[in-house]
Amino acid sequence: MHEVSSHPARIGACPHRVAFQPIVDVQTRVVVGYEALARFADGRSPLTHLDEAREGGRLAAVEIDLIRSAVRAARALPADLLVTVNASADTLESEEFVGLLPPERPWGVELTELSDVHEREGRLRDRTDTLEVSLLLDDMGSARTESEWIVAMRPDIVKIAKEIVWAACDDRAARTQLEDFVAWARLIDARVLAEGIETAVHDDLLVEAGIELAQGFRHGRPAFV
Repeated sequence: MHEVSSHPARIGACPHRVAFQPIVDVQTRVVVGYEALARFADGRSPLTHLDEAREGGRLAAVEIDLIRSAVRAARALPADLLVTVNASADTLESEEFVGLLPPERPWGVELTELSDVHEREGRLRDRTDTLEVSLLLDDMGSARTESEWIVAMRPDIVKIAKEIVWAACDDRAARTQLEDFVAWARLIDARVLAEGIETAVHDDLLVEAGIELAQGFRHGRPAFV
């Protein structure tokens, strides 16, 4: 994908653009979707901006603006491909989220901040069903997440953190953890997406583990369209 000149979107005084990173089918290596990723003109990470928004009580408003930017930018992508956006639980439940993702393409919501979903797991799953979008659980294997989230949330796609993937190449305990996540996903008929795929060794690991989807520099860096 190539970058084209455009006027950056703004959140307050901070311009931003949206890049897209491919998601590929592990078996065919065909692109089946993209994750929308914000890139800010000041060079600071999206997490820094979102942390500041959270502290200022503006997280939902900022995430909504980022998703609107992603929807506009995604018009340049094939309409039959999945595009995923990131949102906190509060944003997903907000009134502003209704109608945000147009029905002309398949969309997915990567649920962030899992610590905020306690006692509303079923409600969030029902919300994505009502909106007819896929639910993804992000960063499985990180310190914040455990396998019980998979059963409680019943996501369509489980994303395994890159740290687990990398470690599983030569560490038996990490390999067991990865296989456990795959097994939990199978129980609820969810697909598994592995992040951080950068080498042929990583690709081989996914095939051996029966993981369906991959995302990482080996299959494409985030790029503007």
